[in-house]
Amino acid sequence: MKIIALKIYTDTLKAYRDGVPRLLDALNGLAIEGSFFFGMGSEGTGSAISRIFGQGKEIVASAPGILRDAARRGQDCGVYGWNPQEWCQRLQKLKDTTIEADIKRAIEYFARRTGARPDGFAAPGFRVSYFSLRVVDDVHFKYCSDTFGLYPFFPRMSWKTFDTLQIPSNLPPLEAVLAKARESEARRLLEGLWDSIGEGLSVVPLNAVIATFPHIYGPFCEFLLRSVQEGAKFISLNTVAERLDQSALPSCEVVSSRAFGMAGEVSVQSFE
Repeated sequence: MKIIALKIYTDTLKAYRDGVPRLLDALNGLAIEGSFFFGMGSEGTGSAISRIFGQGKEIVASAPGILRDAARRGQDCGVYGWNPQEWCQRLQKLKDTTIEADIKRAIEYFARRTGARPDGFAAPGFRVSYFSLRVVDDVHFKYCSDTFGLYPFFPRMSWKTFDTLQIPSNLPPLEAVLAKARESEARRLLEGLWDSIGEGLSVVPLNAVIATFPHIYGPFCEFLLRSVQEGAKFISLNTVAERLDQSALPSCEVVSSRAFGMAGEVSVQSFE
């Protein structure tokens, strides 16, 4: 059986305010369970001027009801950092205290808006560091989905194995696959994606912003419908974490590498 976990993340106001409601309607209309990860602070730019003056529109604060609605509809909801774009651009230059403060700030803000603590964390841009993995352990997330890889594992870096389960994405981000595609091509690419998905768990990452483009959103909804009609099972990452026998999982090194044609290096599960 094909088992599909949708990993949906928001890093801009457009993705959050326009994309998430449309995706919620699509998923709930087909009784599909997904995992949403919300950038909790400013969409920012990661630039020096935005850091100094705090420029950049607040994402969740602009419409907190969207986050609450996702949780109310039974979707798995986690956090995608505080300022996702700054994390993507400057993670290796951020102070350890800044990383820790931002992750804890995102957790607190999520809990204040929903009344519950987030179970999952997704590192913006598929990028982690030794210290970010350590902080994630300290705050006790149930699982993380930070990396690219083939199967769930416990991450290892600099001779330390961390305790928080890692559920990697094993397919390229849909926004990268569908970039600049017209509607007919988007439909063809998504048909190819369905054909490439094998038996077992496939984690499909996508930025919620894709739902704001009608020529992509329509074919994506068709992809979801076809998946359901052909017997695929959709499952949240939270449910994956609950059902795994974690005592049987390996530890694997996390390395920086190129993957799926993405700009710059990302964090990847190593099999050496």
